[in-house]
Amino acid sequence: MAQGTVSPNKVMRMAAWFSRHKSDLQNEDANAYVRGEKERPTAGQVAWLLWGGDLGDNRMRAMDWAERKRDSLIESGELDKAAGDKITRGSAVQYAVPKPPGPTQYATGIVVSVAREGTVTVGNEKREASSDDPAAIVRVYARNDDRLVETDRRVVRLFSELRTIEDISDRIDKEVTGPAARRIATLVEEHNAKHGDKAGKRITRRMLEAVYERGIGAYRTNPGSVRPNVTSAEQWAYGRANAFLTAVRTGRFPRTAFDTDLLPKDHPLSSKKD
Repeated sequence: MAQGTVSPNKVMRMAAWFSRHKSDLQNEDANAYVRGEKERPTAGQVAWLLWGGDLGDNRMRAMDWAERKRDSLIESGELDKAAGDKITRGSAVQYAVPKPPGPTQYATGIVVSVAREGTVTVGNEKREASSDDPAAIVRVYARNDDRLVETDRRVVRLFSELRTIEDISDRIDKEVTGPAARRIATLVEEHNAKHGDKAGKRITRRMLEAVYERGIGAYRTNPGSVRPNVTSAEQWAYGRANAFLTAVRTGRFPRTAFDTDLLPKDHPLSSKKD
């Protein structure tokens, strides 16, 4: 954009972003910055500037341009109004994660469901889906060098906020190897020796490996949730595996429930469907 090049897909995303976030310029902190009463702009104002907007009297100038350009591209046939026909369940996508004052980063995920109407809510996030701009729930993957690790995090994004990427299935680590694999195998054997003959309490190595993998991913994508005494992704993942075993054994999670889709199917807390 700074070099004067804006692709049709970026135009669609600009128009959608400006429309959703113009209210970010109207809160008290934003107004205080414009009046010179605060030294730093709000995160919303920074993002507005990064998308090509300004904070002066003509602050809607960039939004108006993006909407005119979008409509022109749709009319000429260069841009599909839905801007998302290529996005379906299973699509690999990326979405922007602003990190002001640093550069914007991009998270990687796979679409697990799509909605074309209504309000879609995931955690504290919500989007208004429409036929023009559907909403997707995306499973997030954490980067490990050039590899990817599944996390238990889900986000909701509009199609206009996503960009499709090439298939990532060959980059996803699906097996735990080395010392971690041996330790998990031992935990599974010890657990099943004591509790495996009871209904809903027998686990498999793959179950616990999946819990471990999600722990690695959570450590890398949500560091704010990690306790200060944890010094590595592996330590966090082992703690998650042990908490999972506690839930299998006792029917109660030490804290908030997690990975209930990995519990044995006949476990009372399992979210597996028949």
